[in-house]
Amino acid sequence: MRRTTLLSLAALLLMLGASLVAWRLISAPTVLRVAVGPLASEDARLVAAAGQYLAREHEALRLKIVATEGEAESARALDEGRADLAVVRTDVAMPEKAQAVAILHRDAVVIVAPPTRGIATISDLRDRTVGIVRRMPANLRLLELLLAHYELPKESVRTMMLDGPEQVEAALRSGQIDAALAVGTVTGRTVIATVTAVTAAGDGAGPVFLAVGEAEAIAQPSPHHDTFDIVRGAFGGTPPRPTDTVKTLGVNHVLVAATSLPDADVSELTRLLFTLRPVIARDIPLANRIEAPELENGPSTLTVHPGAVAYYEDEVLSFFDRYSDWFYLGLFAVSILGSGLAWIASQAFTHQRASTLSLLDRVLEIVRQARTADRLSELDELERETDDILGVALTHAGTGRLDQHGVSAFTLGLDQARHAIAERRRALGRSRQRLGRAAE
Repeated sequence: MRRTTLLSLAALLLMLGASLVAWRLISAPTVLRVAVGPLASEDARLVAAAGQYLAREHEALRLKIVATEGEAESARALDEGRADLAVVRTDVAMPEKAQAVAILHRDAVVIVAPPTRGIATISDLRDRTVGIVRRMPANLRLLELLLAHYELPKESVRTMMLDGPEQVEAALRSGQIDAALAVGTVTGRTVIATVTAVTAAGDGAGPVFLAVGEAEAIAQPSPHHDTFDIVRGAFGGTPPRPTDTVKTLGVNHVLVAATSLPDADVSELTRLLFTLRPVIARDIPLANRIEAPELENGPSTLTVHPGAVAYYEDEVLSFFDRYSDWFYLGLFAVSILGSGLAWIASQAFTHQRASTLSLLDRVLEIVRQARTADRLSELDELERETDDILGVALTHAGTGRLDQHGVSAFTLGLDQARHAIAERRRALGRSRQRLGRAAE
């Protein structure tokens, strides 16, 4: 009985330990590594703010920034397994092993010139110099893409790399450049500062925004580019800047997730991203630009991660739906374990009962042997064995392996054995006395 109790207790402790480990694994927050850079960029600030809010609200997901030098390195970090998520610009580098989660913001290709330079269209850039704001090869490639579409040899347009929008006004006034190209959100510092610098270089006259009327045709065959409308008055001023809505080419900054990342994690991340968007926007206004990608895959759209699709289409599985198989397996395992414990207990009880019955059988055998014993030495041996059986019975009774009925059975059997031994001992004594008198 004690052995069965110990086995049952051990099994219960094992089940409790397994349950605690399982609960710990399920309840522990999942940390997702996000490759983004450089750290001074708006994208890095946006991801950092999102990570801080997730940690502050004790959400099940946490974000850990993997700092990079830019979008291209972020894409490599994800492909190489150093990150689970990455912020990339669609025309710079798209990881091979990733799918889109959300569009963080859409950037416009803004080409602007002072009205005094006589530049009104892309074709007017021939034999002119364009200042590329930010030393990014991707921005230069965007200009070359536009020139190729309008059949302008790239050699016919000179370019000058500028470190930032603060160099635009001086470069225009000195004649080093005739127009400036900047890529970014229309509410971002880079584009606003560039438009402001061109306006100042034109002595306050409204700048000319070069439209890309065929932006849709350029973007249609490419998943890396998009179209963008710079609405009338986007940059303020009187008269408004621009005076009419200008169509141009656009690129997107996208949060992508590794294809191997579980759908449940991506669904939860997407939910939290849109839930926290208004809160994050208080500190990082760029968060207001977060939007869902197009779900209908086509030549100009991104492939969206199934986990994000589940959120956008309101098909996110509940906790029970996700882990129902594990629940059933757990119940099956508990059932098997319970059956095993019952079998062990049954075997232990059967073994104990067999042991008890064998002792009782031996007591009855002692009674029979005592009645036919021919020597006192045999009776002495049977009496010693009877004492041993009594000791075993008392031990079993003390440990609970022998119940009250068993004790009564042993008491009766042992009394019969002692009585038989005593009777036989007296009988052998009388027989010896008769033999002694006969001998005399």
